[in-house]
Amino acid sequence: MRTQTQTPAIPRLAPNPNELLETIRTRRATDHFISEPVDDADLTKILEAARQAPSGYNLQPWRLIVVRDAENRKRLQNAAYNQEKISEAPVVLIFLGMKEQTKSWAKEVFEEGNRLGLGQPEKSAAIIQGATAFISNLGWELWVNRHVMIAFSFAMLAAESLGYDTAPMEGFDADAVKSEFAIPREAEVIALLAIGHAQEPDKKYPGRLPLEKIVFAEKFGQSWQVS
Repeated sequence: MRTQTQTPAIPRLAPNPNELLETIRTRRATDHFISEPVDDADLTKILEAARQAPSGYNLQPWRLIVVRDAENRKRLQNAAYNQEKISEAPVVLIFLGMKEQTKSWAKEVFEEGNRLGLGQPEKSAAIIQGATAFISNLGWELWVNRHVMIAFSFAMLAAESLGYDTAPMEGFDADAVKSEFAIPREAEVIALLAIGHAQEPDKKYPGRLPLEKIVFAEKFGQSWQVS
C-alpha cells in the first residue's frame, strides 16, 4: 500500500501579541514615500505572508504582481488617478482575484493536500464539486474579493512589522490596470499596496470608533461591556 508523504510541521515561534497589536495600532496609510528601497529578502517575506493567508477550501484565489520598475510604476500611477504615492513607493503590489483559474486549479490544490496526508483522496472530486457549487451560489466575485483582502491584510501587516510603511489603495481604473499589465480578462483587480518608507512627518492618528459602538454581545444592539 502506498504511503503518503509527510512533511515536517512548520515550527511555531513564541507569539508576542503586544508587538502585533502595536504594529496594528501604529499603522497609518502613507501619503508620500521616500526613495529608499525595499530589501529583496524583506519583500519575499511580505509575499510569503500573503501566500500563507487562509482561504475557503484552501483555494487561494489571489495572484500578485510586483511592480518595482520606475516606468511601470508611472504607468500604474496613470491608471490609478495619478496618485503620486504609486510612483514614489519603491514597490507596489497589485492584488488580483481569479475566478476561472481558481476553479481549474482546485484539483491541484486538493492533490497537494492529499500528498501531505490531509483529506481523503477518494472524496476530492465530490468536495471540489460541493465547493464550487457553494461559491457559485454565493457569487464568485464576492467570494474572491473577501479572500484576496485577507491575503492583502497579511501582506500589509507583514510589511509594517518589518519596519516599512504602506498605503492600501482602492482608487484605480481596473480596466486600465488590466490593459497596462497584461492581466487576464477574468481577473478582478482588488487592491493596490504601496510599500516603502514614509516621508516625514508621520501621519497623525485619526481616531477610531470605541468598542462600545461597534461590538455587541450575543446579538446586534446588545451592549458589549469592555472589561
